[in-house]
Amino acid sequence: MGTYVTESGLKRKTLQECRAEIENALKQAFGPSFETSADSPNGLLISQLALGFSNAWELAFEVFSSRDPAQAVGVSLDFAAALNGITRQSARACSVNAVAFTLDSSATIPQGATAVRTRGNLDFTLDSSVTVSRSACEKLMIEDDGSQKNTDYVFHFTFGDVTLNNSTEQSNLYRLRQLIIVAGGKAEFYGGRLAVWVDDSTVGITGQLPDDFNIYAGNTGSFTAVTEGLQTCDIGELDAVRGSVTGFDAVYNFVVGVPGRDAETDEELRVRRAIYAQSIKSCGTDPSIEAHLLNDVPGVTAASVTSNRNMTTDNEGRPPKSFEALVGGGEDYDVAMCVWKNQPSGIQPYGNTSVEIVDEDGDRQMISFSRPRAKYLWVRITYRLYDEETFTGIETLKAAILQWADIEYNIGKDVIPDRIYQGIYGVPGVGQCSIEVALTENPTDSPNYETDTIPVSSTDYAVLSTDRITLTPAT
Repeated sequence: MGTYVTESGLKRKTLQECRAEIENALKQAFGPSFETSADSPNGLLISQLALGFSNAWELAFEVFSSRDPAQAVGVSLDFAAALNGITRQSARACSVNAVAFTLDSSATIPQGATAVRTRGNLDFTLDSSVTVSRSACEKLMIEDDGSQKNTDYVFHFTFGDVTLNNSTEQSNLYRLRQLIIVAGGKAEFYGGRLAVWVDDSTVGITGQLPDDFNIYAGNTGSFTAVTEGLQTCDIGELDAVRGSVTGFDAVYNFVVGVPGRDAETDEELRVRRAIYAQSIKSCGTDPSIEAHLLNDVPGVTAASVTSNRNMTTDNEGRPPKSFEALVGGGEDYDVAMCVWKNQPSGIQPYGNTSVEIVDEDGDRQMISFSRPRAKYLWVRITYRLYDEETFTGIETLKAAILQWADIEYNIGKDVIPDRIYQGIYGVPGVGQCSIEVALTENPTDSPNYETDTIPVSSTDYAVLSTDRITLTPAT
């Protein structure tokens, strides 16, 4: 080893050692009577020289330490992590595919058009322009604008004409949905409107449009949040248009968005580098698969792997001798390919998403993994006001509950009704309450309320919105 870099590390000199060395060198050169006291002119010069040498030693120590991931910070840590093939994850904005709708017969919705996630009032902009034609589009959206019972309304859909004349107690839109399905189309309610489409084909409506209905035509575009950071966009949350853009009249996301991400901190990067360095030594283990998903697949924000090593199905439905990779972010094909390359031989990958990939030999393989799935939470609260405080209003109370829920309900978190009091009692003027909750598969399903805890599986998460919060004053 060298004189200063020893087996125990860099042997740096202190300020006092630097000063003593300079004093000794000057006395050897000019004699023992050479004046070096601290307040003498020579002593002041020695102090400045010693400080300069000491700073140089500190610089040497910082450069030496910057190679150690446990001590390196910032760019130096980036360089250290790069030796393991790891790059710091930068901040990224949430993105989501949503259908941009127009009321016109045709329109081009320009790049930069702004949609709004109403939760948190977060703006998303359209990544590239979307052209829509009412005669051939991905989805139609029908809105009742004052239709009447016992009145003929003719819809000339491309899959067949539908005549609505409703004499039942059902709403006209509900009856129209039934007729569309009989005629060969698909229809479902989203956000109070009726979405119409055809599987594996475009859908359209031609000829004279019926009165008393607003009919939107839409195609999918990619929208990206205007701010980077840890944000999500669940189904139906991108549902408003910002400003006035010709031809851009409505928007709705029918799929969950790709979560955004904060910039990776030094400590997070250190931990990820250490996990990767350790797990990469093995192959086919849960930590190894997690590490490869996080580091090898662009866009992956989270990954966890759970194995069922037993000969019976476990309590979350995993088959015997299988593993489940739960992955947030990344393209489906890239995730599936990573799972294929790093899975243990002969062990079945399991999950709620299956993707066919082509392996190194050109053979097709079906690979399964799981995506976090939203379960739609409904909250019904019967409340009394507390007279000694000023109640700030229903909307304020809903916003407080929603803000609490955004923090509370991460993946696998059960819905415990009594915990919702934490969100309620931060609002002045609220007295005694009773809480009922429900979870549904779709935001348009009818809730079955209960007061007991609702279990949430390890691959699901509860999501709440203001339109699923019902507040009723106690009588």
